Amino acid sequence: MLGLQKKLPTLITRQNIHKTPIRTFWEYVNMMFNKPDLERIKTLGPDRACAEWVLRNGGKVIWADGKKLADYNSLPPETEFDSKVAVIDGSESSISHYGFAHLSGCTQLWKIILHNNKYIDDRAMQALEHGKNTLTNVQVSQCINVTDVGLKELSIMTNLQTLILFNLTSVDNIEECIKQLHLSLPKCKIIDAEEELKN
Repeated sequence: MLGLQKKLPTLITRQNIHKTPIRTFWEYVNMMFNKPDLERIKTLGPDRACAEWVLRNGGKVIWADGKKLADYNSLPPETEFDSKVAVIDGSESSISHYGFAHLSGCTQLWKIILHNNKYIDDRAMQALEHGKNTLTNVQVSQCINVTDVGLKELSIMTNLQTLILFNLTSVDNIEECIKQLHLSLPKCKIIDAEEELKN
Protein backbone atom coordinates (compact mmCIF):
# COMPACT_ATOMS: atom_id res chain seq x y z
CA MET A 1 0.00 0.00 0.00
CA LEU A 2 2.81 2.39 0.88
CA GLY A 3 4.46 1.62 -2.45
CA LEU A 4 1.25 2.49 -4.30
CA GLN A 5 0.96 5.82 -2.43
CA LYS A 6 4.49 6.73 -3.43
CA LYS A 7 3.63 6.07 -7.09
CA LEU A 8 0.34 8.02 -6.97
CA PRO A 9 1.79 11.52 -7.55
CA THR A 10 3.56 10.20 -10.65
CA LEU A 11 0.33 8.70 -11.98
CA ILE A 12 -1.55 11.96 -11.39
CA THR A 13 1.17 13.93 -13.16
CA ARG A 14 0.96 11.66 -16.18
CA GLN A 15 -2.82 12.09 -16.31
CA ASN A 16 -2.43 15.86 -16.25
CA ILE A 17 -0.02 15.70 -19.17
CA HIS A 18 -2.72 14.05 -21.28
CA LYS A 19 -5.09 16.93 -20.55
CA THR A 20 -2.75 19.30 -22.37
CA PRO A 21 -3.96 19.87 -25.98
CA ILE A 22 -1.90 17.80 -28.36
CA ARG A 23 -1.52 18.93 -31.97
CA THR A 24 -2.40 16.04 -34.24
CA PHE A 25 0.06 14.86 -36.86
CA TRP A 26 -2.14 16.06 -39.73
CA GLU A 27 -2.64 19.48 -38.18
CA TYR A 28 1.14 19.75 -37.87
CA VAL A 29 1.51 18.83 -41.55
CA ASN A 30 -1.17 21.39 -42.45
CA MET A 31 0.62 24.04 -40.41
CA MET A 32 3.89 23.38 -42.24
CA PHE A 33 2.23 23.64 -45.69
CA ASN A 34 0.48 26.88 -44.70
CA LYS A 35 3.15 28.62 -42.65
CA PRO A 36 4.34 31.85 -44.31
CA ASP A 37 7.96 32.03 -45.40
CA LEU A 38 8.81 35.61 -44.48
CA GLU A 39 12.05 35.59 -46.44
CA ARG A 40 10.25 34.39 -49.59
CA ILE A 41 7.56 37.06 -49.17
CA LYS A 42 10.27 39.68 -48.86
CA THR A 43 12.19 38.40 -51.88
CA LEU A 44 9.34 37.62 -54.29
CA GLY A 45 6.60 39.92 -53.03
CA PRO A 46 3.31 39.20 -51.27
CA ASP A 47 1.28 38.29 -54.39
CA ARG A 48 3.68 35.62 -55.62
CA ALA A 49 4.05 34.15 -52.12
CA CYS A 50 0.28 34.21 -51.61
CA ALA A 51 -0.37 32.47 -54.94
CA GLU A 52 2.20 29.79 -54.12
CA TRP A 53 0.53 29.21 -50.74
CA VAL A 54 -2.96 28.87 -52.21
CA LEU A 55 -1.91 26.62 -55.10
CA ARG A 56 0.37 24.46 -52.95
CA ASN A 57 -2.64 23.71 -50.76
CA GLY A 58 -5.01 22.83 -53.59
CA GLY A 59 -6.76 26.18 -54.03
CA LYS A 60 -7.14 28.43 -57.06
CA VAL A 61 -6.34 32.06 -57.79
CA ILE A 62 -7.68 34.61 -60.22
CA TRP A 63 -5.29 37.36 -61.19
CA ALA A 64 -6.31 40.99 -61.47
CA ASP A 65 -6.33 40.61 -65.28
CA GLY A 66 -8.98 37.86 -65.01
CA LYS A 67 -6.75 34.87 -65.75
CA LYS A 68 -7.32 31.80 -63.56
CA LEU A 69 -4.69 29.44 -62.20
CA ALA A 70 -5.26 26.12 -60.44
CA ASP A 71 -1.92 24.36 -60.96
CA TYR A 72 1.15 25.24 -58.92
CA ASN A 73 3.42 24.02 -61.73
CA SER A 74 1.84 26.54 -64.12
CA LEU A 75 3.10 29.53 -62.17
CA PRO A 76 5.25 31.76 -64.38
CA PRO A 77 8.98 31.90 -63.66
CA GLU A 78 9.85 34.03 -60.65
CA THR A 79 11.81 36.45 -62.82
CA GLU A 80 8.80 37.09 -65.08
CA PHE A 81 6.17 37.40 -62.37
CA ASP A 82 4.27 40.67 -62.08
CA SER A 83 0.66 39.51 -61.47
CA LYS A 84 -1.62 40.59 -58.65
CA VAL A 85 -3.94 38.21 -56.79
CA ALA A 86 -7.57 39.39 -57.01
CA VAL A 87 -9.54 36.28 -55.96
CA ILE A 88 -8.68 33.26 -53.84
CA ASP A 89 -10.83 30.15 -54.16
CA GLY A 90 -10.08 27.92 -51.21
CA SER A 91 -12.85 25.43 -52.01
CA GLU A 92 -12.04 21.84 -51.05
CA SER A 93 -8.46 22.83 -50.34
CA SER A 94 -6.23 22.59 -47.29
CA ILE A 95 -5.62 26.31 -46.80
CA SER A 96 -6.05 27.20 -43.14
CA HIS A 97 -5.64 30.05 -40.66
CA TYR A 98 -1.94 29.23 -40.38
CA GLY A 99 -1.42 30.75 -43.82
CA PHE A 100 -3.78 33.71 -43.73
CA ALA A 101 -0.92 36.10 -43.01
CA HIS A 102 -0.23 35.71 -46.75
CA LEU A 103 -3.23 37.98 -47.37
CA SER A 104 -1.34 40.97 -45.99
CA GLY A 105 0.20 43.05 -48.73
CA CYS A 106 -2.01 41.73 -51.55
CA THR A 107 -3.31 45.14 -52.53
CA GLN A 108 -5.80 43.97 -55.20
CA LEU A 109 -7.29 41.02 -53.34
CA TRP A 110 -11.04 41.65 -53.12
CA LYS A 111 -12.65 38.20 -52.83
CA ILE A 112 -12.08 34.92 -51.00
CA ILE A 113 -14.21 31.77 -51.21
CA LEU A 114 -14.00 29.28 -48.35
CA HIS A 115 -16.22 26.33 -49.32
CA ASN A 116 -16.20 22.72 -48.16
CA ASN A 117 -12.90 23.05 -46.35
CA LYS A 118 -12.46 21.11 -43.12
CA TYR A 119 -9.37 23.14 -42.19
CA ILE A 120 -11.34 26.39 -42.05
CA ASP A 121 -12.49 27.03 -38.49
CA ASP A 122 -13.11 29.89 -36.07
CA ARG A 123 -9.40 30.73 -36.06
CA ALA A 124 -9.60 31.26 -39.82
CA MET A 125 -12.54 33.65 -39.41
CA GLN A 126 -10.43 35.72 -37.05
CA ALA A 127 -7.35 35.47 -39.28
CA LEU A 128 -9.25 36.96 -42.23
CA GLU A 129 -8.32 40.23 -40.53
CA HIS A 130 -5.05 39.99 -42.50
CA GLY A 131 -7.06 40.86 -45.62
CA LYS A 132 -9.54 43.30 -44.14
CA ASN A 133 -8.07 46.35 -45.89
CA THR A 134 -8.95 45.04 -49.37
CA LEU A 135 -11.47 42.19 -49.05
CA THR A 136 -14.98 43.27 -50.04
CA ASN A 137 -16.49 39.86 -50.82
CA VAL A 138 -16.27 36.75 -48.62
CA GLN A 139 -18.03 33.39 -48.90
CA VAL A 140 -18.03 30.88 -46.04
CA SER A 141 -20.00 27.73 -46.80
CA GLN A 142 -20.02 24.05 -45.92
CA CYS A 143 -17.12 24.52 -43.51
CA ILE A 144 -17.98 22.10 -40.72
CA ASN A 145 -15.61 23.61 -38.17
CA VAL A 146 -16.95 27.17 -38.27
CA THR A 147 -19.23 27.99 -35.31
CA ASP A 148 -21.27 30.98 -34.14
CA VAL A 149 -18.17 32.33 -32.38
CA GLY A 150 -16.18 32.31 -35.61
CA LEU A 151 -18.87 33.95 -37.71
CA LYS A 152 -19.15 36.81 -35.26
CA GLU A 153 -15.41 37.40 -35.69
CA LEU A 154 -16.19 38.65 -39.20
CA SER A 155 -17.41 41.89 -37.64
CA ILE A 156 -13.79 43.12 -37.98
CA MET A 157 -14.10 43.01 -41.80
CA THR A 158 -15.15 46.64 -42.08
CA ASN A 159 -14.75 46.90 -45.88
CA LEU A 160 -17.04 43.96 -46.65
CA GLN A 161 -19.78 44.66 -49.18
CA THR A 162 -21.00 41.07 -49.65
CA LEU A 163 -20.91 38.11 -47.28
CA ILE A 164 -22.33 34.78 -48.47
CA LEU A 165 -23.10 32.10 -45.89
CA PHE A 166 -24.69 28.67 -46.23
CA ASN A 167 -24.59 25.08 -45.02
CA LEU A 168 -22.68 25.84 -41.82
CA THR A 169 -23.75 22.83 -39.79
CA SER A 170 -21.82 23.78 -36.63
CA VAL A 171 -23.48 27.20 -36.41
CA ASP A 172 -26.33 26.91 -33.91
CA ASN A 173 -28.03 30.26 -34.50
CA ILE A 174 -27.32 31.68 -37.94
CA GLU A 175 -30.05 34.33 -37.56
CA GLU A 176 -28.44 35.72 -34.41
CA CYS A 177 -25.01 35.75 -36.08
CA ILE A 178 -26.37 37.62 -39.10
CA LYS A 179 -28.17 40.09 -36.85
CA GLN A 180 -24.96 40.87 -34.97
CA LEU A 181 -22.96 41.15 -38.18
CA HIS A 182 -25.52 43.58 -39.62
CA LEU A 183 -24.97 45.83 -36.60
CA SER A 184 -21.19 45.80 -37.08
CA LEU A 185 -21.25 45.89 -40.89
CA PRO A 186 -24.23 48.05 -41.88
CA LYS A 187 -22.97 48.51 -45.47
CA CYS A 188 -22.51 44.79 -46.07
CA LYS A 189 -25.11 42.68 -47.89
CA ILE A 190 -25.28 39.40 -45.98
CA ILE A 191 -26.72 36.55 -48.03
CA ASP A 192 -27.97 33.46 -46.24
CA ALA A 193 -28.29 31.27 -49.35
CA GLU A 194 -30.24 28.56 -47.52
CA GLU A 195 -32.84 31.06 -46.35
CA GLU A 196 -33.17 32.49 -49.85
CA LEU A 197 -33.80 29.02 -51.28
CA LYS A 198 -36.67 28.53 -48.83
CA ASN A 199 -38.41 31.74 -50.00
